[in-house]
Amino acid sequence: MKISGIICEYNPLHNGHLHHIQTVRENGADAIVAVMSGNFMQRGDVSIMEKLTRAQLALKAGVDLVIELPVIWSLAPADQFAAGGVALLNALQVVDEISFGCECADLEMLRTAAEVCRLCQTEYVDTLRMFTRQGNSYPAVLQELVTQIAGEEVASVLTEPNNTLAVAYLNALADQNSRIQPFAVQRKGAGHNSTGAVPVSDTASDSENPAETEAKAIASASYIRHCLDEGIDCHHMMPSASWREINAAQKNGTYASMRNLERILLYKLRTMTVDEISQVAEVGASGLAGRIYQARNATSLSDLFSRLCTKRYPTARLRRIMLHMLIGITRHDMYNLPPYGRILAFNNTGRKVLANSKGIRQLPFAESLKYLSAQSRAARHVALTEARATDIYQLACNSIGTAGSDFRHKITLTNTSQS
Repeated sequence: MKISGIICEYNPLHNGHLHHIQTVRENGADAIVAVMSGNFMQRGDVSIMEKLTRAQLALKAGVDLVIELPVIWSLAPADQFAAGGVALLNALQVVDEISFGCECADLEMLRTAAEVCRLCQTEYVDTLRMFTRQGNSYPAVLQELVTQIAGEEVASVLTEPNNTLAVAYLNALADQNSRIQPFAVQRKGAGHNSTGAVPVSDTASDSENPAETEAKAIASASYIRHCLDEGIDCHHMMPSASWREINAAQKNGTYASMRNLERILLYKLRTMTVDEISQVAEVGASGLAGRIYQARNATSLSDLFSRLCTKRYPTARLRRIMLHMLIGITRHDMYNLPPYGRILAFNNTGRKVLANSKGIRQLPFAESLKYLSAQSRAARHVALTEARATDIYQLACNSIGTAGSDFRHKITLTNTSQS
């Protein structure tokens, strides 16, 4: 059995994700394991739908087993995000490859970029720090160093966000001495932050009746979320199951938005000291804690970010920092690796994957957060952080949900087909 892994967010699951999954199948995968972010996203946002719903949609799209990427790693910079996802795939000890969508499908070029980035982050780390302290953004400094070492062609790989994430996956595989092989899938259609949709002719139809088939399109998840916020019809950009769940979430109040956390985020900022802010993940010892403290009189999140955003401190990082504050993620947390794997959803094939990994796994895997939290001190800390994050996520929903749900949720074997 060839098993392929995907590290994903599916916020929401759209036609581009379908293309990725189908390409992995065509490349010979008998089973697909997805390590999926929980309720908080890597660019500093909440998921529009809660994680168990998104996990079920992943099964319907062709995934067989969904493992949660805990919030400490899902709400983290690319290197830590990638390290957490790779660690969970590696811990199963049965995953053969990791597939990732990127703008550059030249794996050797990506490998070269990854090796040079690793060199910059080790032998040239003092240079990186010096130039970022001068107010330059970390990605810009890194790209310039790569240009000087390996040339413009290699450095150009780092101009695209999914290429950068692919480089992070490759370095995580190397750091963890993983036997998992990389498989680069050429991204199709719209780019990561594009503001439009690209028609496609070969995206799988949601319908078994050709008469009901309509033109499909691929758009970025960020553009789809924009359309949803603006009330623009975007059902043709995603599988019908995703569209139905989004509509259901909007109707029953479980649709979530960062806007719903605005007051509590500002409250949290206004009640913290400079020393407390300095302990928050991603703040560091660069003087950012003082800048954030001085901005505590902001009257909205947009006001806050406009005061703080610079080349060195991009909005995505600032958004993550605000959520780190609220959830309680410290600068010591994300440099570890996940201590367990929490199962969010699986089908019969996924059950076979779990059976094959039994006895050789490097970490405990289970559906129950209560069970996992009892496995070690580290596991308890991560589980309690996850439960707290889910309780906060309930406040981000249009209708406030109840607390304690992460320890109550139970999953069952799901028999699904693509829809």
